[in-house]
Amino acid sequence: MINTLTACFSKSGHTKAIADFISQELHAPLHEIITEKTYPRTYFMTILESRKEFKANENLSLTSEPISNFTDYQRIILGFPVWFFTCPMAVVSWLGQYDFTGKEIYPFCTSGGSSCDKATAKIRELCPGATVHDGIRITKIDSALITGWLK
Repeated sequence: MINTLTACFSKSGHTKAIADFISQELHAPLHEIITEKTYPRTYFMTILESRKEFKANENLSLTSEPISNFTDYQRIILGFPVWFFTCPMAVVSWLGQYDFTGKEIYPFCTSGGSSCDKATAKIRELCPGATVHDGIRITKIDSALITGWLK
């Protein structure tokens, strides 16, 4: 049996709800990526803040507990909202904390219209020793779509 971890960054709770569903389907623990920074309430102000992070290539401080047994996991299901057509800097910062060599990463994104393509390419760049599978965009908890993807 493959040891799986579900990890996610969620600003509004939407991505976390999908990650919770996936975690329950796989009987896998859920690790929430939490930033020290609190993002603004509005979407527009969050976009302005995240744009600054991207321009500065900011390594964000994370307050989520480190995963002490990370080496035990072979498969990582990684969820995040798409910001500027890619994964948020919180995810980039989290990926920098661990060695993904030999692991399989399955990204999923939440977005009103953007695909996971650029985010998946970014994850491949940041995790060269991992097998990064093509990502999927999930807009709502759709059990048929999600369970089909997980197979």
